Amino acid sequence: MLWGTLFFCTSAAAQDVSVRRVTDRVIVLSMSNLGMHTNITVIESQKGLVIIETEITPYIMSKIKAEAEKYLGRNDWIYVINTHNHLHHAAGNILFRDAQVVGHETMRMDWLENRLSTESGRRGYCDTVGTIDGLSKLRKALAQGGLTPQQERDIRRKIRFMRDVEKEIMNGFEIRNPDITFNDRFTLDLGDVHLRLIYWGNAVQHSSIIIHVVEDNMLVSTGVGSGWLPNFYGKANQNSIQRWIAILDELCDDKFRIDTIIGVHSADFFTTKQNLQYKHEYLSELLDGLKNAKKLGLSLEQTKKELAFDKRFSRFRRIYNKPENLNEKHLENINVIWNLLYAEK
Repeated sequence: MLWGTLFFCTSAAAQDVSVRRVTDRVIVLSMSNLGMHTNITVIESQKGLVIIETEITPYIMSKIKAEAEKYLGRNDWIYVINTHNHLHHAAGNILFRDAQVVGHETMRMDWLENRLSTESGRRGYCDTVGTIDGLSKLRKALAQGGLTPQQERDIRRKIRFMRDVEKEIMNGFEIRNPDITFNDRFTLDLGDVHLRLIYWGNAVQHSSIIIHVVEDNMLVSTGVGSGWLPNFYGKANQNSIQRWIAILDELCDDKFRIDTIIGVHSADFFTTKQNLQYKHEYLSELLDGLKNAKKLGLSLEQTKKELAFDKRFSRFRRIYNKPENLNEKHLENINVIWNLLYAEK
């Protein structure tokens, strides 16, 4: 999880919610003054509104929810979908009391409920969200003087907003886990549109899912189409690695129509499968290379030299938007998969 990250960006106006129309039935909202950009996807259907992700606190989510209802002229929420259990994806579930929450069977927010159960935990969550540092910076800016009347009004508005968020956290808020869970795949029939929910595996985060909006040829994902190198962590197992490759293989097939990919944290939408194809090739070649190295009896250090990114995988550099730690992530992948291959004995 992204502990220690400053989520509030003090240079942006408080409570500013942007709305983008993606298709006739899909809009994407985000709050501009949060340092962690999170896309909140809303899908209109004959049976009601579906929302994917619910932000970092109920108060923040309430601003986005109100803007969505105003923009669409309706409030008949029927489903909430959480792509995984990180704090900026499911903390506002409780606002949708008449809707059913859907997530993978491992999607639980108990960790946040436990954290909010103590004063020190709530104070720590304020620090994670960024209210403490944000308020300090805003107050210093206000005290420096030399501001125009409009600048002063903007800063005071941001301070009120952050105080409200901090007050909500320190009072504690209700956490809501999914009502509907699934293991592998699940389909929501909304009359005029169908949503296919697919378990992504625990290679990145154990409860991650992707959502296919079938009639709109759209994918809403936890980064599957964005510009980052696939990265495995300690919780991965060989089944999850194989699953990741298999799902990418499915998504890259011409029969699986995808015109738009909405990444959960990317401000840009993707309109081709190119990144999916690159990731599929990278993972497949890396796994095959590691298996071959093991078969040849190479040591881990020898394997790292043989499978060095710039030696064997440099053509995939184009998919990665953080070149400064590219080799580090690649070596982490080698370490994790290598250990898993030997753990099979």
